[in-house]
Order: sequence, then structure tokens, then C-alpha cells
Amino acid sequence: MTIIKPRIIFTLFLFAFSFSVTAQDCGERRWDVKTLSDYDTLLINFSHTVKTTVHEQCRLPAPKREPTYRMKSEDTVYALTCYIIAYKKQADDKDIHIIIQDLKTKEMMVAEIISSQCQSVRKTSRYLQMKNLDEWFVTTIGKPTTTFTYLHKHVMVKITGTGFFDTVHGQKGMAMNGREIHPVLSMRLVKE
Repeated sequence: MTIIKPRIIFTLFLFAFSFSVTAQDCGERRWDVKTLSDYDTLLINFSHTVKTTVHEQCRLPAPKREPTYRMKSEDTVYALTCYIIAYKKQADDKDIHIIIQDLKTKEMMVAEIISSQCQSVRKTSRYLQMKNLDEWFVTTIGKPTTTFTYLHKHVMVKITGTGFFDTVHGQKGMAMNGREIHPVLSMRLVKE
């Protein structure tokens, strides 16, 4: 019996370890809020959008420290028309990182399309929406690589998505207050 117990424990350890490796997710820094997989996502009214601009989002007061919960301004679905000026595929979390620009003030911020390949995204009620958006972006705007693609002619789009305050950590195009649209829920071309 003493020989079996260590084998059972070792087998259970290997099983638990292999499960944790395959179940790892793509992101970090409040990933559950970014991917709409947190409990507070139930508070979001996805059928109601609030019109905004990049300028207005850049003017929101930043939190004093990184919250551990979904903030009030993060349970709102925003709609904004802006320019896409650059994009890339994040190496760490596989998101499409998009630098967007205000139509009038030229202020910039980040919008992110979350990767539908991530485990937590596949479990959300928005999985197919995210997958379709990812495919639309690749087909319509371009296939992102891990280096930025800067568009010679900026592309005007209408984006809907939830607001999010990220920690300011040196991302290109990041608003001074850390504000992002993350995740982007829909995007369509707008004729100028």
C-alpha cells in the first residue's frame, strides 16, 4: 500500500499540472474584466450604447490605483467613430491592439479585439461575436503581425465596446489616463 499512495499522489499531481497548463489563459491585468468573463458583466446592458468620442474617453478621470473589480464606467457599452491609424497582434495575450484617433482633436487611445482563441473567451456568451469580429478585421483591415502596421491612409470606423481602464505601461497609442475600448464588440467601416 505504501508504494501505491505515492504513485496515486504523483499521478494526481501530473493530472492537475497538465490541466493547469492546458487551461492557462492568454492575458493578465484584470483579464476577466477585459474578456467579459467576470461576474459583473451581468450588469452590462449590451443593447444600449452611449455615444462618445476618443476625446471624451481620454478626459475621464483615471483611477488612483488599479481596481480589482469592474468600475462604473466599465459597465457601459460605448459607440464611437474614429480613425484606425495602426494595429498589431499582441504577443502575450493574442489581442489585436488597435491605435485609434479622434476625428477632430487627433488624440489617440487603444482599442482591443480580444482573441477568440483564449480559453476564457470561448466560455463567454460573446464568443461567436468575438470570433466573427476577429475574422472581419483580418479580412477588411488586414492581418496583424506582432509588429505595428501603420496605415498610410487612416481608416474611419464605428466601434462599439466597453470602456476599460488599463494600467499605463508604455503601450503605443495609449491614452494618458489608460482608457481603452476593451473589448471591442463590433466594428464597421464608415464612408468619409
